[in-house]
Amino acid sequence: MAFKQFDRVPNYYAGEIIQQIKNFRQEEGKRSLAPTRLTIGQLEVLVPRHFGFCFGVERAIHMAFSALERHPDRDIHLVNEIIHNPLVNDDLRTRGIRFLYDSDGQRQVPEKSLSGDDVVLIPAFGTTLEIEASLHRSDVDTSSVSFRENYDTTCPFVSKVWDRGEELGREGFTIIIHGKFGHEETQATHSHTEQHTRTLVVRDAEEASRAADYIMGRTSQDAFVAEFGGKWSQGFDPATDLDRVAVVNQTTMLAEETRQVAGILREAMRDRFGEDHIDEHFADTNDTLCYATNWNQNATKALLDAEPDVAVIVGGYNSSNTAHLVEICETVMPSFLISSAEELLSPDQIRHFDSEAKTTTVTDAWRPQLPTRLAVTSGASCPDVLMNSVVEKIASFYGYDQGDIMAGLSSLSLHEPTADVV
Repeated sequence: MAFKQFDRVPNYYAGEIIQQIKNFRQEEGKRSLAPTRLTIGQLEVLVPRHFGFCFGVERAIHMAFSALERHPDRDIHLVNEIIHNPLVNDDLRTRGIRFLYDSDGQRQVPEKSLSGDDVVLIPAFGTTLEIEASLHRSDVDTSSVSFRENYDTTCPFVSKVWDRGEELGREGFTIIIHGKFGHEETQATHSHTEQHTRTLVVRDAEEASRAADYIMGRTSQDAFVAEFGGKWSQGFDPATDLDRVAVVNQTTMLAEETRQVAGILREAMRDRFGEDHIDEHFADTNDTLCYATNWNQNATKALLDAEPDVAVIVGGYNSSNTAHLVEICETVMPSFLISSAEELLSPDQIRHFDSEAKTTTVTDAWRPQLPTRLAVTSGASCPDVLMNSVVEKIASFYGYDQGDIMAGLSSLSLHEPTADVV
């Protein structure tokens, strides 16, 4: 794994092909965003500089397996999915960890079934204060230093957003959260931040523009309430709570879009209050953007410069950061989100997830003829072994075997021209 301190992450989550690519990048082009080129006969596989498990994900998995190791005789629970990847979540289930909530937010383990003797893990997304209060009623003390160090797997970059939100809230700013309202992380950020100030969730630049229209007096309060009602904190009053605003994000959103959302709202405040007073009414929060999300997205954009013929993105279908990688790729080429190599049904058919329709679909004739250039990447919650299997299976569709792949690994290179240095 990438972070040596997280030594309880299972070795079987790694993959030989992907590990060799990572080892190569530690020696060659470490600071370049240029993709790695793996040449397998007439098949050119391009892998971006950054992909797969991030710091927060490896940390969360390490903590979960550490808990299993330390407490073989205790009941262990997760509030909900630890990350958005079915392989990892199913692995934890088979080891006896029970999930308090399913992926739709429905309670699976009653509050009265828990006790202070049980181990409960908070997932990498964090959780709401309401759920923490429920755990306290079951005599699970989430406030102790021991609990936070051993069982709270909340990503430090998510916690950083909460801390910044609290700081700005105490200064009198309303926090506008750029995120998907139903996502676990956005719900957690919303819950933690509304303890200190008013909050409002906007999904994208289009929603931000409509909120800006209200701030500038271009649309009615009724129209604003019709669109955003229920996506704000208790007691939120659009007439008074949009005078001073700051934008933070769900860390897996497109960083570029978060900047766009902030820019739209900053311009609205400048229009309403004037440039001389902008600092009183709009707070800069660029320091809350997640470095890993930014790196993965920038590396994927650099991948596009190599002009691949098709892209295959591997990850969980409910993974927000993975969906955004698909968005980036599909601007220039056919792009398919799959959960594993099992979705590669045949050389001619691929079963993939349609993010717009929220369902899987099968596409025929998806695979270009040789010679071809294929982009393969994965989301921040995807184990390398899944990406590894995808590369192997696609290579086999073209008649290449393990020996051909190993030959390609012996001559890895950067795709030129190289992209900008990070």
